[in-house]
Amino acid sequence: MDVNTTGGPVRGTTTGTVTAFRGIPYATAKRFQPPSPHPRWTETKDASNPGPAAPQLRSRLAHVMGEHEANWAEDGCLNLNVWTTGVDAGKPVLFWIHGGGFSSGSGGWDWYDGGLLAANHDIVVVTINYRLGPFGYLGADNLGAQDQQAALEWVHENIAAFGGDPGQITVGGQSAGAYSSLYLAIDPATKPLIRRIVLESGPWGLPPMDPDVAERTAKAFFEHVDRDAPAEQILQATTTLPGNAPGAPAFYPVLGGPGYPKAWPDADLSDLDVLIGFTKDEAAAFPGLQGMFEASVRTIAEASATAFTYRFDRTGPLGAPHCVELPYLFGTFDAFAASPMLDPDKPRTTDFGDAVAQFTRTGDPGWPKAPEFRYFV
Repeated sequence: MDVNTTGGPVRGTTTGTVTAFRGIPYATAKRFQPPSPHPRWTETKDASNPGPAAPQLRSRLAHVMGEHEANWAEDGCLNLNVWTTGVDAGKPVLFWIHGGGFSSGSGGWDWYDGGLLAANHDIVVVTINYRLGPFGYLGADNLGAQDQQAALEWVHENIAAFGGDPGQITVGGQSAGAYSSLYLAIDPATKPLIRRIVLESGPWGLPPMDPDVAERTAKAFFEHVDRDAPAEQILQATTTLPGNAPGAPAFYPVLGGPGYPKAWPDADLSDLDVLIGFTKDEAAAFPGLQGMFEASVRTIAEASATAFTYRFDRTGPLGAPHCVELPYLFGTFDAFAASPMLDPDKPRTTDFGDAVAQFTRTGDPGWPKAPEFRYFV
């Protein structure tokens, strides 16, 4: 299947009822510069393979999720992926932002393959890449957040060509992706593009970085490495920085920078439709930090127009740790075959993904509104 986008034509790969378009450039950017529209191409671009991930070191969650080869490149990492069952109708859209502590991950990994969600629920699924670590969150420019905004704007402009309804975009994510999703929904620049939000295990107890701290961190960082150094050296220099608050990554969004005009407790959440929750044993991945993910779930739900809350209790060898719900969301159990967090004897049910997809379609995941919790056991 071929689709024309504002950047140029792309050709996807069809499997069964779903066509996947992978590695579509949505923007381009020079190092430490904001994203700009990708130059237009005229020949049909092969979109059968994921684009490169953003530069990154080994994930600090590998002991929970398992290892994944990053296949990263600094050039061309601003790309996204689309799964659709056809271009003939205005389908609801799930715009998904991967987690990874603002320092690792990729929307192009098989962990986040949106094919099953698209096939089972006739929605369009989009996953994105954005700049990470020092390339995305060094100083107050919040370049990674600007990338996310550029991707959302690209989807709003182009998703109708893939069968999606630009007026029915649900933005969601897990961990850092949930954090990003909430801030996209309260930033006046992007709020009008979003219908609903899905917030899985966001680190709500971590406020955006203070701009003075960000300035000091950037100054200290460039005492260890030159701005023009190879990407590998810049990544390695992150290991020399002193630690931030417990559980905080070295680089993450800065208050007052693009995308973060105010901290969420100071923002008006009263017109948001939200599905929000956490896992029973978040602290199995981050010892002592269960409260960072759990404590504010009720606060956000109470401040929202309509909210549905859940706790994911389905356990494996590590209990129900941070990230455990992801294969149950996407149905990508084979991709997580080497993950220490999954019990291979547990039923491979997609009830959690069904609920998220139903919320994307209708605004109702199928259980009573908050303050009642839905427990996935």
